[in-house]
Amino acid sequence: MQIQTLTGDWQFRQSGIGEWLPARVPGGVHTDLLAAGCIPDPFVGDNEKRVQWVAESNWEYRYSFFCSSELLAEEQVWLVCDGLDTLATVFLNGQLVGHADNMFRQYRWDVKRLLNRQDAQGGPQANELLISFASPVKFVAEKQAVHPLPGVPQAIPGGPYLRKAPCQFGWDWGPQLPPIGIWKDIRLEGYTGARFEEIHLRQEHTGGEITVAARVAVKRWDERPLIAVVRITAPDGNSQSIEALISTNDEASMELLISDPKLWWPNGYGAQPLYQVEVLLRQGDSPQDRPLDKRIYQIGLRTIELRQEQDQWGRSFKFLVNGIPIFA
Repeated sequence: MQIQTLTGDWQFRQSGIGEWLPARVPGGVHTDLLAAGCIPDPFVGDNEKRVQWVAESNWEYRYSFFCSSELLAEEQVWLVCDGLDTLATVFLNGQLVGHADNMFRQYRWDVKRLLNRQDAQGGPQANELLISFASPVKFVAEKQAVHPLPGVPQAIPGGPYLRKAPCQFGWDWGPQLPPIGIWKDIRLEGYTGARFEEIHLRQEHTGGEITVAARVAVKRWDERPLIAVVRITAPDGNSQSIEALISTNDEASMELLISDPKLWWPNGYGAQPLYQVEVLLRQGDSPQDRPLDKRIYQIGLRTIELRQEQDQWGRSFKFLVNGIPIFA
C-alpha cells in the first residue's frame, strides 16, 4: 500500500481566461481569490453582492506532480477525491478521468494507465492533474427555468437540483456565496492484491464494559488468503488486538472487549478520552509490518440516546449521553 497526497500548492484560474494564480487545496475559489487580492472580503458590508460573479463563472484547478517508484510498482493506483464541490470534470495528463456532481461523496478512479513513468532520458516525468468546475448557479438556474422547485425564500432559486449544501445558496442567516473547489483531501492510493472496501465500527455498552465490533469488507483481485487485524489503543497507551481470516464472501467480523473503558463526555460534563482503532489487511504469508491496506480511526466510547416520552406538555425531546441528560 502506498499513499501520495496531492494537497498543497495548486494553481487556478477562471476557465480559459487570464493567468494561473496560486491556490491552496483543500480550499475554494472565493478564498483563493481573496488571498490573491482579486476580490474584497465577501463578509464585509455589501461585498456579497459584488462577488456574485464568482459562483456564476466556471473555474479550473491544476496540479503538477511526480509519482514515486514505490507507488508505480503497485498493481492498482487510484485517484481518490474526498470532496469535489460540485460539478467537476477531472483530467489526468490530458485524458478524461471522470465526472463528479455531488459534493458529499467520495470519488475513486483507477488511473495507473494514465500516469507518466519516465521521460525520453529515462528520468521521472511530471504528471498534470486538471479539474474543471462548472458554475453551480448557472446549472440550477437552467433546471429551475424548466421546472421550478421550491426552496428557501432567501436563497438562490434552484438549489435543490444539486447535491450541494443548501445553505451555500443563501439562508436567512447566511449569504449567497456558493463555494467552488476541492474542499477535502485528494490523493493517489496504490494497492497490490486487495484493499479495504468498507469498514464499519460499532459499540455495545453492557454492565460497565464495552464491546467494539468491526465488520470489514475487502476488494481483491487475486486468490491468496487474507487476514484482517483490529488493534485498539487506549488513551493510556495499552493496546489489544484480534485478527480474522477474510471469508470467501470477502468479509470478516471481529470483537474486542474493553473491560475498564474511559468514557467520552460532552464539553463541561467530563473528559474527552479517545481510543485509536487501527485496522490492517495483510496476506497470510506477508510480514506484519507490510499491510496491503491500513486505516486508522479515533473514537470516543459513549452512548447517545434521543428520549421522547409523554409528559405534561406533550412529548419530550431530550438527548442523553452515557445515560445523563444533556442540556442544549
